[in-house]
Formats: sequence, structure tokens, C-alpha cells
Amino acid sequence: MNSIFDLLDELEDMLDSAPTKAFSKKISIDRDALFELIGDIRLSLPVEIKQAQRIADNCDKIINDANNKAQSIIKDAEEKCERLISDNEITKKAKEEAALITGEAKDTAREMRIAAVEYADNLLEQTEQSLKGCLEEFLKISRGTEDFIAKEIDIVYNNRQELRGGN
Repeated sequence: MNSIFDLLDELEDMLDSAPTKAFSKKISIDRDALFELIGDIRLSLPVEIKQAQRIADNCDKIINDANNKAQSIIKDAEEKCERLISDNEITKKAKEEAALITGEAKDTAREMRIAAVEYADNLLEQTEQSLKGCLEEFLKISRGTEDFIAKEIDIVYNNRQELRGGN
């Protein structure tokens, strides 16, 4: 399947290569081919949107993995702490070490969460910019097509008026 950009390039090529009417900037385009190309563009858009959703889902997976790893580190620290509890001196050392490990685990989890969110945000920003560019290009081409069709309608209307004797 062609990408949206390939299809837009094909539309531009169709417009550029269309024969012009004598002494005018008006062009003639195969209507069925134009509608088929517009249909292909519409079919291609959901693929880009699905890619954006996969990126968002991947972000959630990264965050969940970071949370799971943090929970695993915390659980390991708690288990180690329980093993160290036997008398006052060992208990005191165990509590200090557990607090240190828990703090490190929380810091690591926080850093991983921040990195995952930044990574996902960057991917989503790139996708957003790409989709905005696609939309702008599509709207630009649509406006050109709309202008072309409106001009063609005017020509047909004027021709009909001339046939009727200028009524």
C-alpha cells in the first residue's frame, strides 16, 4: 500500500501532467482517476493513525515495565530487610539499608518513568507533526481540486448560457 505522501505526490503529478485548455490555465483531469486517488488517500490515513496508536501503546508498556521493575526492586529490598532482622544491631543496619535501597529503587523508578514519558512524548510529538503536515498538504491539494472543479462548473454553466443564446 502506498504511503499518504506517495499518494499526495501522485495527485500532484496528475495535476502537473494534466493537459491545459487552449489559451487558459484550466486543465482536464480524468475524474474517475482523481476520485480513485482521493479514495486511496482516505484509505491510507487510518494506517498513519494506527501507527500513532501503537506508539502510544508502546509508551504505556514502557511505563508499566518501569513500574514493574520498581516494584520488583522494592520487593527485593523488603525481602532482604526481613532476612536481616535478628537482633537490634542487625535490625538497625537492615532498616538503614532497606531505606537506602528503597530510596534508590524509587529514584530509579522515577527516573525510568520520566525517561519513558519523555520518550513517548517525543514519539507522539513527531507523529503529531507528521499528521499535521499530511493534513495541511491534503487540505492544500483539496482546495486546489475544489477550485478546479468550481471553475469547471463555471465553464459548463457559461457554455450552457451561450447555447441558450445568452439567457
